Amino acid sequence: MSKVSRSDIPDGYIPGMSRLENGNKKVSHLYKGDFENPGFPMCRRGWNRDDGSGYSIFRNVISGAGVCGFCLNRAKNGLSGVV
Repeated sequence: MSKVSRSDIPDGYIPGMSRLENGNKKVSHLYKGDFENPGFPMCRRGWNRDDGSGYSIFRNVISGAGVCGFCLNRAKNGLSGVV
């Protein structure tokens, strides 16, 4: 987990917080895309629905728990999302 601001998130990536129950207690994940099409999550935990094949997120929301450190490191290295 990493406490970051939106300015710490590289261009081309957006934060998203799970819409699932107690989502604000979980870290936000990053997605390679934009607000109209968030694209793929930067780690497997970003797939929070349908047994890991879909997601439901509040776009551009950083959870009170912060941002997933794994997602942030991958984004800072310019990597693509995971399928």
